[in-house]
Amino acid sequence: MPDPMTQELWHLEEAAYPADGALKDKLAFLLNYAQLAPSSHNSQPWQFSVQDSEVHLYPDLDHWLQVADPERRELYISLGCALENLLVAAEHFHLGYQVSFFSDRDGTEHFASVSFAEDRPTVNVRDPALFKAIQQRRTNRQPFQPRLIPKEELLQIKAAWLEKDLHLHFIANIEQKRQLARMVKTADNTLFANPAYRSELAETLGEGAFGSRWPWSRLAQFVVRQFNLGARIGKQNAQHLMSAPVLIVLSARSEDAINQIKIGQLYERIALTATKLGLSVQPLSQILEIPSQRQELASLLPDKGLLPQHFFRLGYTRGVTASTPRRPVQQLANP
Repeated sequence: MPDPMTQELWHLEEAAYPADGALKDKLAFLLNYAQLAPSSHNSQPWQFSVQDSEVHLYPDLDHWLQVADPERRELYISLGCALENLLVAAEHFHLGYQVSFFSDRDGTEHFASVSFAEDRPTVNVRDPALFKAIQQRRTNRQPFQPRLIPKEELLQIKAAWLEKDLHLHFIANIEQKRQLARMVKTADNTLFANPAYRSELAETLGEGAFGSRWPWSRLAQFVVRQFNLGARIGKQNAQHLMSAPVLIVLSARSEDAINQIKIGQLYERIALTATKLGLSVQPLSQILEIPSQRQELASLLPDKGLLPQHFFRLGYTRGVTASTPRRPVQQLANP
């Protein structure tokens, strides 16, 4: 039976932080903010372990989208989003920390480890306003307003780019956007033609991961599993892409799990910065799930040899976007 999902964490009270408690209790509280991170199809594919002064973040393979994400790129990006929320919260509550990245003995699973100390100087490299944005951030799945983003706000988005070994590119050229819209249509058609892909997505819908309540979640599960909606969904996603004043591509020179975790950190920092500015984002992962489409996306980048890892649209929402539910924080008993 899948873990139950609720909206409770979105209403977490900052005042509940155990300021006078043990460090381990403080770290356990911070995990609530990590749990609010975005993830591919809201799969929340992470687990946490609190050990004395350390928090370890592991991939949760029970929530790995094996059909849509066979190489685990999106899984590790999701893990990076959770890590970033954890660090934003740590800086807000004045906890010093140090981040390390590891892989298991077989090199098949990768994870992040954060060592905390109350007497260690707080890093404070992030905008303090990002903490409040954690509970305000929403993924917008509707068209954006027909409104340009001022240069000053784009500069603030770019200022969130701390990992200079990674690469960030804005796309606003209308012809390139049209090309990308065609690619989105093709990718959705290809993916939804695969019954295994539809079945995996249907399971996510059935759990209510996108906020639909029973029986609507069960109805959506049945429809997606039984019918190929690729043409319809592709057309809709292409229209949504064209509504965005700016598209963003995050890339790296090498395709490895550590870079992908860092890409997730960068993406979440951009998403939180966008939230602070009254903007929102939506990933368009379907292009990256088709190898030929990924190569075409890479050809649009000004620098050669880059490997696109994450692609999303940025703009102003037309109204209030609902939050998606979260599972209770799960901690590993024996990491």
